[in-house]
Amino acid sequence: MTLIRAANAPPSNTLTRYISLPALRASYGFILSFASPLGWVVIQILAGRDPFAKEHNDPLLYLYMSIATAVVFSSLGYFIGKRELMITDMALTDGLTGLYNKRYFNTRLDQEFERYARHKHPMAVIQIDLDFFKKINDTFGHQVGDEILIKVASMMKESCRKNEIAARVGGEELCIIALDCDQPEALQLAERLRYKINNLHYCHQELEIPVSASLGVACADESTFSGRDVYLHADLALYEAKRTGRNKVCAYKAN
Repeated sequence: MTLIRAANAPPSNTLTRYISLPALRASYGFILSFASPLGWVVIQILAGRDPFAKEHNDPLLYLYMSIATAVVFSSLGYFIGKRELMITDMALTDGLTGLYNKRYFNTRLDQEFERYARHKHPMAVIQIDLDFFKKINDTFGHQVGDEILIKVASMMKESCRKNEIAARVGGEELCIIALDCDQPEALQLAERLRYKINNLHYCHQELEIPVSASLGVACADESTFSGRDVYLHADLALYEAKRTGRNKVCAYKAN
């Protein structure tokens, strides 16, 4: 499960870093199931019976109750966790591409910059803009444009490591927050992605539509005081890539 929280707040549940939310909820249900025999003991006491007397103490009954409630509670917890995960994903992801949405991107950008400021772990932002995408929409229709976006988003997911955040922050504007990634590594990732997009062979009615992208890369450094600064530097690098010919990767250079 992916959590949105205040940038300076601790994670609400660190266990979700190591175990999926459905599995975590199922484990809660399993733990709660051990209270079932205890409940039966309390009921017998309230009824005036000695639960530990030989005629009332049936180990097989307690075993059956434990197993049955473990199965029921664990299954219920698992499905509740799946439902929570689905609702969370719907709130945080873009409906068309399956990438994270702008809200989540901005929140994680602030969080990761604070992590950089505290521990100096390198981070980079890669901005991706599809070249002449408006022309593709106008010429072939928005459905074709949407299909191309979906394919590019799939390439982003394949190219990103587990700890990198790929998001759609605008119409054809896509972004990656690359964590523990210095500028050479970020440039390698951006170039790899540019190459894949440029080799995307998309055909519509037997006509191949050329697809390319311009990418801007910026890293957090002494000149950046917020995640927004890193994003704006990547935006300037993206503008430079477009200005100097498109279908290329440019890194931000301070004046």
